Amino acid sequence: MPELNRRTFFKGAGVLAATVVGAQVLVACSSDDVRGYGGEPRTLPIPPADLGTREGSSVHFALEAQTGESQILPDVTTKTWGFNGTHLGPTLVVKKGDDVHVDVINNLDEMTTVHWHGMKLPAIADGGPHSPIGPGQTWSPTWTVANDAATLWYHPHTHGLTGLHAYRGLAGMIIVEDEATDKLDLPREYGVDDIPLVLMDHRFLEDGSLDEEDLPDLGLLGDTPTANGITNAHFDATTRRVRFRVLNGSNMRFYNLAFSDTRTFQVIASDSGLLDEPQDRTTLAIGPGERWEIVVELEPGEDVTLESVGFEDNYGVPDDEFVPDFGMSDSFQLLTITGPSDDAAQAPALPGVLVKSTEPDVIDATERTFIMNTFSINDLQMDMQRVDVVIDHDQPEVWIVTNDNSDWPHNFHVHDARFKVLKFEGTDVELFNDGWKDTVGLPPGATATLAVEFGHYPDPQWPYMYHCHMLYHEDQGMMGQFVIVEPGDEPAAVLGSGTGSSIDSAGGHAH
Repeated sequence: MPELNRRTFFKGAGVLAATVVGAQVLVACSSDDVRGYGGEPRTLPIPPADLGTREGSSVHFALEAQTGESQILPDVTTKTWGFNGTHLGPTLVVKKGDDVHVDVINNLDEMTTVHWHGMKLPAIADGGPHSPIGPGQTWSPTWTVANDAATLWYHPHTHGLTGLHAYRGLAGMIIVEDEATDKLDLPREYGVDDIPLVLMDHRFLEDGSLDEEDLPDLGLLGDTPTANGITNAHFDATTRRVRFRVLNGSNMRFYNLAFSDTRTFQVIASDSGLLDEPQDRTTLAIGPGERWEIVVELEPGEDVTLESVGFEDNYGVPDDEFVPDFGMSDSFQLLTITGPSDDAAQAPALPGVLVKSTEPDVIDATERTFIMNTFSINDLQMDMQRVDVVIDHDQPEVWIVTNDNSDWPHNFHVHDARFKVLKFEGTDVELFNDGWKDTVGLPPGATATLAVEFGHYPDPQWPYMYHCHMLYHEDQGMMGQFVIVEPGDEPAAVLGSGTGSSIDSAGGHAH
């Protein structure tokens, strides 16, 4: 597990954005009115690492969803939501094989849910829209960690309101460790050379409150980027090599990561675990819900900035007056970094081999086709009492997913699964899709052929989701559900607790 010391380990939680000070100008985009511009640099807040309460392989966590006030912008107080604090949540650290118990306490004045994004686990514990937590209630899922080492995350999955709840700050990372990766010579001292980096974007009203008005076709697309809950964040490195676990927790925004001097960095892990070997990159696209782990080498005393640079090809989105501006040409400064002192030790060479991953056997595998268009998948919008796919075996499948829009981007996420991208076609946009993933970006016209490996937890009553992780699209109905059953079994007549049927035309609560 990540190495922790007294400076970096705060068991449980604490206030993130409200407890840090300072920031430098970090934003440059197409908007003429970006908040949080100017001032002194503020130290990048590090979400508290929560190891839980452990007895052997059993580990217990408590997460409290609550309201609060944070300084996302410098010297401005904004009402926010968070887990165990005013904004965002602690990083949960677990090991493969752990028996996990979580008490999720809802101290909000409205219902929410919590989904463990990327985790293989029984559907009743998955935290999808069928697992609402009412105000004052506690939801207590349990599961055994089956995932290999990876950077996962948790966030709401409230039917029709996922985007809004995440936008207010309900999100946090999960670090899964295993014995194989514990032996690798990688940066792993949490908060020192192993840094969680949660990227989001927001819009603000004049009084500093969050602008929660959905833009036409764009939902809660923001104009002001944040890193771990603040604008204009700065990281003072104490080591020559730093590992950033980058999570795109934004509702709708795609980032194209690069460093200000165009230096090469190494990608060591994708959504669902380590790559076979480090891969050199100078840019790296990351869509909503995706994670990448990158390693950067730093010289003593140097200054460099992690940026999001505009996509040269606009991510395949036509640039004309009839198409919504998805922000694909925007450029942002995300995090300024200062290198370590002169006496920082030289870093050893990165391992040439990280893991030897297995390839899913998809010979004679079941194939399924998913056509994404506007707010529908296969011409259907989400209905909580309709089963779209029944999986009655424990073998991988091939899912062929197409973005049928010529002018809108989408992406695709599958619960209880990891996949490898076998083919990526139908677009001139080149995306890096190596390794095991659970979310894939789809420029207009793109088709991704996926070899999907599921966690096998047969249950005819409790479904899993697949959906666009551009959360406005999801909330508008771009989601379907599947159940995993024993061979020959059928889904239950009533799914989950039996509540909900479909979202209204405005993407609101289930009826």
